[in-house]
Amino acid sequence: MTDQTLQITIQSIQNATILTPVGDIDMGNSSQLRAALKNSIDEEPSKIIIDFHAVPYMDSSGLGTLIEALQLSNQISTQLFLSNVTESVMSIIHLSKLDNIFTICDTKEIALAK
Repeated sequence: MTDQTLQITIQSIQNATILTPVGDIDMGNSSQLRAALKNSIDEEPSKIIIDFHAVPYMDSSGLGTLIEALQLSNQISTQLFLSNVTESVMSIIHLSKLDNIFTICDTKEIALAK
């Protein structure tokens, strides 16, 4: 667990919101991602894309945050995409058997085109 602040950039493109977290997502900072996702969902974009290219590690609290975001986005018919998922993050998603509930794209550009 880290005490570091998670850096999250947020950009809007074509009525989609792209969140790019930078750093590990763990119990110490998953609440920052949760808050950023909740704020983005409250704006009701047609898509939310989380770009994981700069996330080397994520623990179960990060998974919980993603599941919560998926539930909230489904309530308002916003599509949630995960993109550029690193190998270590993909392994926790796969081990948790959550790769079937998330829409995972190789790149954010592919997610934007869906």
